[in-house]
Amino acid sequence: MRTGFVLLFLIICSLHELSADTIPYTSLGLRAHYGFIIPHSKAIEEVSHTNPFGFEISLNKLHTSYNRWQIFNSYLLTGWQAGYFNYQYPEVLGSLFDITVYAEPVLKHGRNYFFTIRGGTGISYHTNYYDKEKNPLNQFFSTSLNFPLFVELRYKYRVAGTTYLTLSGCYNHISNGGFKQPNKGMNFPTLALGLEHFRNGLPLLDHNYRRGGLEGRIISLSAQALSALKILAETDEYREEPAFVYGLNARVSRQAKTWYSLNAGAEIIIDGYLREIIRREGTGIDHKRVAITAGQDFHLGRVIFTQYLGFYVYSPFRALKPVYQKYELAYRFTPRLSAGVYLKAHLQVAELMGMNLNYTILRKQKPAV
Repeated sequence: MRTGFVLLFLIICSLHELSADTIPYTSLGLRAHYGFIIPHSKAIEEVSHTNPFGFEISLNKLHTSYNRWQIFNSYLLTGWQAGYFNYQYPEVLGSLFDITVYAEPVLKHGRNYFFTIRGGTGISYHTNYYDKEKNPLNQFFSTSLNFPLFVELRYKYRVAGTTYLTLSGCYNHISNGGFKQPNKGMNFPTLALGLEHFRNGLPLLDHNYRRGGLEGRIISLSAQALSALKILAETDEYREEPAFVYGLNARVSRQAKTWYSLNAGAEIIIDGYLREIIRREGTGIDHKRVAITAGQDFHLGRVIFTQYLGFYVYSPFRALKPVYQKYELAYRFTPRLSAGVYLKAHLQVAELMGMNLNYTILRKQKPAV
């Protein structure tokens, strides 16, 4: 949970109209947030001791069709929300306006309550950000536009008719994903209280839907093409310019349970950002990096969340750390083809944020005799 995963690509994919629901169970939500900033780096320690507060309005829809249920193997709410947050440090941090989209699987439900998890991403506008001369203390962001990512646990309890009281514990992260430096990113948990009102009475969610996803012990081989864009900062000698990053990843996964598998592989990154830095410095070393990886996959229906660690075995241009972490979120269009977004980071510092395309060969493991 490090940064907003590249625009709205995956959310749009995962929420596309597989099959329209017959009744629009739509709702309007309002809530207020209050929280604190986590001082995860010495560079932002001095300006982290404040308490952000904010307000949000959301438009939501509960989906009850089987096609939508298959996305996460659970009932699903989707929607968008717009918000305002004040960091209570106007001269350095200012405030933000954001608009995000989200998916909200229902973990448990009853006649009068819902227990859900909501996650989403979008875009945010910040009134204050880093400037070498005017605002050097704000190393959270170096651009006015950034990408928020949030995940939250939500409890909704019906208080009257079709109106629910909502209580949420939220984890918010905002950064530009390494697009431009400095970019320490901001992590700020909040507690939110609000109301959500549905236009129509809600149905009993007691359909006996069959769990989707891959059944049995599956061994798969995946080939992945990935890309990203970074910006080289302007210097006295050079102007600001974009640099493209691309690479290949190959990994083997073995499914331990219907919803869980382990993976191991390798990847090569051809980094145009590093290539330009090397050219400017005149060192002539190789800009490519090779790593071996190991991690895990969570199969949430059509959505797959992957996380793994990478260990550099070839990195002439020294990385921030010898080990990095990678987070991927993908949508499975077919059993073999999926696409999504990823984030690569060295501890709390995001290095790359981009998109990937995956092709997977599946093979069911024969049971032991």
